[in-house]
Amino acid sequence: MLDTENALVKSYRMARDSLLKNPDSNLKLRIISSRKNDGRTYNLPTSSEVAVLIVGDVCNLIDHRDIIVTTRTGTLQRISELHPSYLPLQYPLLFPFGDDGYRINIPHRNITDVDNSTRGKVTMREFFSFRIQDRVNQFSLILNSRRLYQQFLVDAYTMIESERLGFIRGKQSLLRVETLQNLNNAKNHGNTDLSCTGQRVILPSSFTGGARFMMQNFLDAMSLCKWYGYPDLFITITCNPKWPEIVRVLEDTNLTADERPDYLCRAFKMKLESLMKDLKDKALFGKVQAVVYTVEFQKRGLPHAHICLFLHPDDKLPTPDHIDRVISAEIPDKNQDPELYSLVRDFMIHGPCGHHNMKSPCMSNKTCTKNFPKKFRERTSTDQDGFPLYRRRRDGPTIMKSGEEIDTRYVVPYNKFLLKKYQAHINVEWCNRGNAIKYLFKYINKGPDRTQMKLDNPEKGSEQLKGRDEIKDYYNCRYIYACEATWRIYANKVHYRYPTVSRLPFHLPGQQQVVFGEEDDIDDVIEKASVCSSMFLDWMRCNGMYPEARSLTYVQFPSKFVWKEKDRCWKPRKRGICIGRIHSVSPALGEAYFLRILLNKVKGPKSFEEIKTVNGHQHSTFKDACYALGLLDDDREYIEAIVEASHYGSGHYLRNLFATMLWCNTLSRPEHVWENSWETLSDGTVYQRKQNPNTQGSSINADQLKNLTLLEIQKILLRNNSSLSNFESMPFPDDVSILLSENMLIDEELSFDKDTMKNEFEDLFIKLTDEQRSIFQEINSAVKSKKGGVFFVYGYGGTGKTFLWNTLSAYVRSEGEIVLNVASSGIASLLLPGGRTAHSRFRIPINITEDSICTLKQNSDAADLLERTSLIIWDEAPMTNKHCFEALDRTLNDILSTHKSSNTKCFFGGKVVVFGGDFRQILPVVQGGTDEDIVNASLSSSYIWHECKVLKLTKNMRLTQGNQLSDVESIKTFAEWLLQLGEGLLGGENDGHANIKIPDDLLIYD
Repeated sequence: MLDTENALVKSYRMARDSLLKNPDSNLKLRIISSRKNDGRTYNLPTSSEVAVLIVGDVCNLIDHRDIIVTTRTGTLQRISELHPSYLPLQYPLLFPFGDDGYRINIPHRNITDVDNSTRGKVTMREFFSFRIQDRVNQFSLILNSRRLYQQFLVDAYTMIESERLGFIRGKQSLLRVETLQNLNNAKNHGNTDLSCTGQRVILPSSFTGGARFMMQNFLDAMSLCKWYGYPDLFITITCNPKWPEIVRVLEDTNLTADERPDYLCRAFKMKLESLMKDLKDKALFGKVQAVVYTVEFQKRGLPHAHICLFLHPDDKLPTPDHIDRVISAEIPDKNQDPELYSLVRDFMIHGPCGHHNMKSPCMSNKTCTKNFPKKFRERTSTDQDGFPLYRRRRDGPTIMKSGEEIDTRYVVPYNKFLLKKYQAHINVEWCNRGNAIKYLFKYINKGPDRTQMKLDNPEKGSEQLKGRDEIKDYYNCRYIYACEATWRIYANKVHYRYPTVSRLPFHLPGQQQVVFGEEDDIDDVIEKASVCSSMFLDWMRCNGMYPEARSLTYVQFPSKFVWKEKDRCWKPRKRGICIGRIHSVSPALGEAYFLRILLNKVKGPKSFEEIKTVNGHQHSTFKDACYALGLLDDDREYIEAIVEASHYGSGHYLRNLFATMLWCNTLSRPEHVWENSWETLSDGTVYQRKQNPNTQGSSINADQLKNLTLLEIQKILLRNNSSLSNFESMPFPDDVSILLSENMLIDEELSFDKDTMKNEFEDLFIKLTDEQRSIFQEINSAVKSKKGGVFFVYGYGGTGKTFLWNTLSAYVRSEGEIVLNVASSGIASLLLPGGRTAHSRFRIPINITEDSICTLKQNSDAADLLERTSLIIWDEAPMTNKHCFEALDRTLNDILSTHKSSNTKCFFGGKVVVFGGDFRQILPVVQGGTDEDIVNASLSSSYIWHECKVLKLTKNMRLTQGNQLSDVESIKTFAEWLLQLGEGLLGGENDGHANIKIPDDLLIYD
């Protein structure tokens, strides 16, 4: 049937026949992706005129969504999911007639007038949701394809998510953000090119499942705690594939529940909605003030929801007797309640595990990870961490399960009414203690499941070391089950929160963030309504219009007013409940931080000036207003610390101490500390001046001494990506001192003496091994060509990576060019000439996410330094999270995009970047992460790795230098053992975890 009915199959047959006739030709089959007409009536290709065979190369102008099948000299071409023929090619049995899959710009049916707020085209999610619907008197091959249907669902969901990610990344590269004040300054100075203004925007945390999406949900949940206290009940409900609704609909299909995940999702959604109605509307446990839930899909497949319930103060469960009325952790009497007895037996028994079954999935190191069996208890209580200890009486009934007699110690806590009504695993826990709250919220807001896959070649013996690729064949995988795919295709909620939490932005005068495109006109951007009226500014306007608003703080305001995004204004709330959450800011932002403190205290201000007014007196800064309200502490202890340190530390040490206090934001009033300690901090500056031949014999007054001390502090701050200009209350060195250098960062990197560097290079170069010399020549060629390149020097400890870095650095500096040496840790950076930590040098965010960017702006001193840089060396790269490298890549491409010498089509803006390290050693630290999380965070899992050329060092130099010949053999044995340990070849066959026996001659005994 495929040969006669499927047009795509015919096209492949044509290509095959042509190849058989002309075996030496380079044929490419192109299947056109564009559709001017509906694919069902103009189904390309249906004739030889549509399926085009082109001999030779394909023009570069061909759209990238076209399918290209290349022979012989060509390479594999990725087929885009947006191509209409992707699905019939991937699933020929599900699309036997070769009809179109999804294509872009499918119009909605029977919609003629579409306004700006309505999407007029069918999205990919809507397309797949339409294809997996049951229809009366219509047989669906897709819905009845059993396991192939499951694969189709997962593939469909990954296509949807891939399209969304592509859209976000594409938009992020086009949008920029800057403050309104800076845009006005740029306009006044005649700078109308917006591609040179601001920095790339990080799009809102709207991508479901992303790290920032999860973090924002966590913070919103914590905001509920601020308003309503701790949650009282934690409920988990899991889908039961034997629910009567599912069994009934499957009776005539000859399919199992697993083969129809859409049925499972629909049934679970109905049960979850019914449960929420029981809890909220019917007040099963009392009046509900707030509720949060997250729907999850773990590797076991069935959907389940975690629910946090906040009860009214009158309905809380303060005593053990109250808890026992709602929650039971015991086996009921079979004679008194046979229905409940059977339900507990079927759904609420853990395991059995422990001595009953040591192979249970919950067992680890001969212990149950869920801490079963519990202890017998005569009454309910709580432990020191706030977790409940339920009543489990010793003389209660038992249950036979899997041939084992199970007592009440294995019962999962439940509620009798809910268990009877929903007939599924429904765990109910009491949780009204602070220590348990953050754990619960992070648990219900955790990210997607991941797993790890390892590819082994059975033909290679584990004893083979030479010729083996040291980078193991581990692949990190996102684990997606068909139920999760179906749930997301149907656009069901994965996170629910009641009441709504309104996220409240704020800004300093003229500092509202403005988002714009690189090609936008600057006048149009400044005059946009969204710029003129921000949510924060309109709040102050409403305070002057509505008397009720004058009694509310900013965070209380959404409880009485609602923000109308379309009209860009606040309106009085007519219904519903909402609480506010003000965006958090770092103390490093100075006045913005103090403004946020005031917004939690000041009620109903009509202007920025009123926010700064305390007891009728208007203060000049928000910080002064905070002091007047008693919201900030004095800095006397820091002044005393500087005086104490002066008894044993040099002036340079004291200035470093003061600079550290500044950039760590420990000082509430830095100008106060400066005025009371500047004489101490100036120690040594006069001596340094006398050592300068140009200033010998000249005297200076107190103001000049202050200025010189400030200049020294400014130099320290600049080396740490900060500046005195970041601290508004601090004085700044005068223009004469600053003009000594246009860019201190560049001057510092060019301060190396060329002759000294040349001599150092010549001494190092002659000592290079053949491997090191080959790598040096390849990297040096890339530096000289100015075309960029990404390299990874891979070698275990002792192979001379640091020696190679020193040689490269000396050569580049001897040529009068700049090399930036960075490392992933402070200790590693000390081994590099002029080394810094990567976070310090590139201003990489501490809390890194998949779409983070470095806090470097175009036309800044740091940006100019990067533009002048010829080589970047990053040591110990494997221990850094991949998002750090990707953030630097995005940032360099952004800030160098306006420089003619850069090549932003390459990685890192066309700069030569050399990574170094050993994947056998420490990988990125992921707090609480699994092996899969760690592998996913590694450089080898980044898109950068695919363009990274791996250069290997294999000769161990460290262990053989300076040793007697008699010791060489033992050292060699030790080195080989270490290498095998790093390769995972010790401990027999394992999955990454093994017990390793250390040789006796390597042990130190007492």
